[in-house]
Amino acid sequence: MIGKRDGLMQGSGMAAEGEHHEGDEFTFPHLVKWVEMAVRARIDRDMRDFPISSSQLFAIVLLEANARATAAELARMMRITPQAMTTLLGPLRREGYLIATPDEAHRRRLLLALTAKGRATLERARTLTPLVEEEFLADFTAAERALLKRMLTRIAKRFA
Repeated sequence: MIGKRDGLMQGSGMAAEGEHHEGDEFTFPHLVKWVEMAVRARIDRDMRDFPISSSQLFAIVLLEANARATAAELARMMRITPQAMTTLLGPLRREGYLIATPDEAHRRRLLLALTAKGRATLERARTLTPLVEEEFLADFTAAERALLKRMLTRIAKRFA
């Protein structure tokens, strides 16, 4: 029997072949969005005392992963407009989380890099990651967690 509880669809256990399985009523994009919203709400709650937003933190994470990047490159990675990225990065530059330097190969391009303050903020934020992961994946075995991460990584890299 499928019923609503706390706004979520809940199954009553294992379904036989041909019967309804938990999650069948939702498409992949809806499930991903639902999980993303829950994770983001938790991270935003945990980051309420941080000097930057979770979106700004994600830009810093991407910048660290790529060593140096332009604002346009970060905008493409985050799937936002260059104008939105300019708004997102402005305070990070002004407050010393990142620095922009001319690209020696293409002088008109500005390459962004993290400062010591940006790296310190990123390390502080990373202390939250294990807590969030444990809350969301508590019912998963170590093997299931590893598989889920590998599958999500494959998807993310395909569209990066």
